Amino acid sequence: MVGSSDQGDGTYLNPVIWADVPDPDVIRVGDAFYMSSTTMHMNPGVPIMKSYDLVNWETVSYAYLVLDDLPETTLDGSDMYSQGTWASTLRYRDGTFHLVVFSYTTDTTYFFQTEDPENEAWRRTEVDGVYHDPSLLLDDDGRNWLAYGNDPLQIIELNETVTGFAEGAEPEVLLETIHAPDPETGVTPTEGLAEGCHIQKIEATYYIECITWPPGKPRTQVAHRAESLDGPWESRTIGQEDVRIGDSGGGPAQGHIVELEDGRWYGVVFRDSGAAGRMPWLIPITWVDGWPMYGEDGTGQHMTREGEKPIPGFEPASVVSSDEFTNDAPRPTYTEAEAPDLPEYAYNGSNLSLDWQWNHNPDNRFWSLTDREGWLRLTTGHLATDLLDARNTLTQRTFGPTSSAEVALDVSGMNDGDRAGLSLFTARYGAIDVRMDDGGKSLVMVNSSSTTSRTVVESVPLTGDTVYLKAEADFTEQVDHGTFYYSIDGVHWEQLGDTQQMAYGTDNHFMGYRFALYNYATTELGGHVDFDYYRISDELTGVLENTEASASVERAPGSTNTLTITVTETWSRGTVREIEDTFEIRNNAAGTYDVGPYRVVVDTHGGTSVREVEITV
Repeated sequence: MVGSSDQGDGTYLNPVIWADVPDPDVIRVGDAFYMSSTTMHMNPGVPIMKSYDLVNWETVSYAYLVLDDLPETTLDGSDMYSQGTWASTLRYRDGTFHLVVFSYTTDTTYFFQTEDPENEAWRRTEVDGVYHDPSLLLDDDGRNWLAYGNDPLQIIELNETVTGFAEGAEPEVLLETIHAPDPETGVTPTEGLAEGCHIQKIEATYYIECITWPPGKPRTQVAHRAESLDGPWESRTIGQEDVRIGDSGGGPAQGHIVELEDGRWYGVVFRDSGAAGRMPWLIPITWVDGWPMYGEDGTGQHMTREGEKPIPGFEPASVVSSDEFTNDAPRPTYTEAEAPDLPEYAYNGSNLSLDWQWNHNPDNRFWSLTDREGWLRLTTGHLATDLLDARNTLTQRTFGPTSSAEVALDVSGMNDGDRAGLSLFTARYGAIDVRMDDGGKSLVMVNSSSTTSRTVVESVPLTGDTVYLKAEADFTEQVDHGTFYYSIDGVHWEQLGDTQQMAYGTDNHFMGYRFALYNYATTELGGHVDFDYYRISDELTGVLENTEASASVERAPGSTNTLTITVTETWSRGTVREIEDTFEIRNNAAGTYDVGPYRVVVDTHGGTSVREVEITV
């Protein structure tokens, strides 16, 4: 399956999800595992993923449809790029799932609850202020706590319903420093990143896992433990290795451990992995003197690259998917979650796959899966100057190490000034789009040399109303190259423009690249385009060389009958395609027939049997 690390033989590879799924928080409820993650400015927000083996994950829910209706959330002269919601905390107790997440965009921290994330919307309450990188502790004595922040790490008591703070609660310092002693020198660093706490109680001991980044070291997983929240606390580095991929290094960190039903433990952390984003790693835990050491040798300095699946027998699953836009998915729970009472957020009867997210708040009045059956229609409802300020841009994660997305696009409903197409999307985006200006259409490749500069690299005329677009991303060894192609018939492809050099950065939306479908207006509203499908692959096909083509003919007996001609193409990389057409003939089948881009010359013997077939391009 595309996007799965399951090798099909009982083993898996790291990263366990080869896509941007940062800040993971994983829990087990019965025989199922649930994970929340960060998607920032994308909506719906705070994805909830589910797995039965810790390897194969699929999205089952989102905490909200939109955070709020503000200029920053609606791209109304402002934006929330790199903000939105960040690291969340997910817990379960007594039949209820609890989630807490914060937002620098709204300066608010949100508390969510549901009894069934797959079938019920999340309820929401809010408190003022940002409680950075929060972690819920639902203690076995009935008291509830929220740990948060960096140096120092703080804690505040929550109310009984986990919907806000306990009456009169005030923050207290839990740890003066998050850093832990260096595993080689024994010296505790005083500088570097220190955040991302995850607090849990295992038997009678409290454990806090955090990420640090000491000077001269890779990102590091540390732990602190105590028998009481009042301390005293012990500290230890439990995971530190500079994992090299291509020319880039980085330590998997920021996450925590989860127990299987049979008592084994695994850690789920992430690694910065170039333009594809921050990817989860699944690592066995070896307990040494009461410390959960990452890896199988008990040192915490040898991260596991691959291994046996923790729980065998489950089929591959993924957080990315192709889509034929048939509108046959169940209604997503996030469409029933609390949202501003405005027409643009009202449910429109269209049910997208849960793998899709919108860039910023969607406007449900201007997209549809019902206006044209089997198609996604994007109608321009807001003016924009650039893709970065265009609403209703629909996205899915790229994935690796290589990925490809192909769409079929009907552009007959465009207005002058409209731009529609397919992008590898961040602030430094690349795109192939159809532009309509002065009554004529053209295909354009755009390449961003920076987060603010866009360059039209190449443009060619487009005469028809149907075009096929393809974007490919090569993340192998973190080369991070993007390439764009177009086709008029859906079979033969031409590259447009140059190679996009993708890059990861906090100024580049602070997230991995996404495939994006879009249609925006620069001069007048009301134009529309229709996407017939979105199809993904983990292969790079590019412009394939046609190495061989042959034709076959089938003819029914009789003076008036049907002639079926099939052209079989063999392309480089072993790709085989067939193009078939049917013709009504009378008496003699001899003649020249157009089948796709080929001319098939048919000769006959006695007017009844085919004697010779010749094809030319």
